[in-house]
Amino acid sequence: MDRPLRIAVFVGSFPVVSETFILRQITGLCDLRHEVDIYADTRGGSLAHPEVQNYRLLERTTFMDMPPEVVPWEMPILPITGRTWIPGETRSRSNLGRAARALPVFLKCLAKHPRLTINVLRPDEYGFQADSLSVLYRLHRLIKKPQGYDVLHAHFGPNGNSFRFARELWKAPLVVSFHGYDFTTVPRKQGAGVYQKLFQTADVITVNSEFSRSRILNLGVPVSKLHKLPVGLNPELFPYRDRILKPGETVRILSIGRLVSIKGHEFAIEAIAKLRQQHPNIHYSIVGEGPQGQSLGQLIKERNLSDHVTLCGALTGPAFKKMIDDAHLFLMPSVSIQGDAEGQGLVMQEAQCAGLPVIATNHGALPEGMLPERSGFLVPERDIQSLCDRLGYLVEHPAIWPTLGRAGREFVAGLYDIRELNLELVALYEQAVMKYNDSKDVKPFQLPPPNCA
Repeated sequence: MDRPLRIAVFVGSFPVVSETFILRQITGLCDLRHEVDIYADTRGGSLAHPEVQNYRLLERTTFMDMPPEVVPWEMPILPITGRTWIPGETRSRSNLGRAARALPVFLKCLAKHPRLTINVLRPDEYGFQADSLSVLYRLHRLIKKPQGYDVLHAHFGPNGNSFRFARELWKAPLVVSFHGYDFTTVPRKQGAGVYQKLFQTADVITVNSEFSRSRILNLGVPVSKLHKLPVGLNPELFPYRDRILKPGETVRILSIGRLVSIKGHEFAIEAIAKLRQQHPNIHYSIVGEGPQGQSLGQLIKERNLSDHVTLCGALTGPAFKKMIDDAHLFLMPSVSIQGDAEGQGLVMQEAQCAGLPVIATNHGALPEGMLPERSGFLVPERDIQSLCDRLGYLVEHPAIWPTLGRAGREFVAGLYDIRELNLELVALYEQAVMKYNDSKDVKPFQLPPPNCA
């Protein structure tokens, strides 16, 4: 197309400090002079990357502003004579009162888009989101916004499901990007057919790895709609340097990831406890926050590692980049949880781009996101001894760090440059727009009138 695109991006919450891949995609599209608006169910935390302010993204963001029993809790409004009890609140809410508050929303939607309004209230179309009225509230919020978008882009499958009605509302093609938990955890909990309606509606489905492709194909996505498009980074923002150990210097090992079970931090801590027995001059830093913070802190105390392991919390901007710049080795010990797995593991590409040798588990898409035996090493999941052995090998052989680091940098710069990936994304957008417009031009087949002569 010979003009900038108008793009609507749908997310669950914004901004989210751990979703840098979405932020980079949005800012990259802005750099290419495309117009991007963001639609989010809820507001993110107070910690945000500097780009949110630098690009004035909150001014581009529309929040759904739904009642708490609707989002995040998605509590059903039926039975109408019942009551809803929101976790953490001391009083329940009348379902009849909820219905009364939703009635003006329903009437306004019905007046402007009667067919869509009835559709978003059908449980066979929207399941529990119809029962909680969340899709109705989203429709109400979106009908107030001007139309004219060229393309719609939802990140994560559940958000695609939540906003798929927008394709009909705004008459634009829908792109949906799957990233990880959405094609593992969600189908496990809600059933393999959770995305059946979404796959029928969406024009383009993107995945970030071959592992992701194989998993989502098993969920029934049409092959013709599926495209591989990794999430990426700007190599210039992760300057390379050879990792060299100075005499007497502490070996600094780094992990970055939310403090949740799938990240496998507890196994890394146990490996550090073993490694310290032979190599006391090490320090392990974990950047991230999450529900496992307290239990990991207790494990560190139990293993007498307070001087060797630090939980750094969530970091952004210069503080985040300084952690990568100061580290010698990078560790990504992810583990499968009931079949759930990492879809790409972008932080491992960030580490390699900066020259860090990596050790990762043979998990999900991690093996294809590095060069095993060339930019780092793979170990089995949950294998504390293997983690310890590989870390010990690298600690004992710092002379090979630059060789591993240079291989990793070349690998990431060639495949994960966000500037090139955003050009591929725009090309996908343009293809989707053309196909969508072509489909509108096709007139339905009609039988000729009967010959009454």
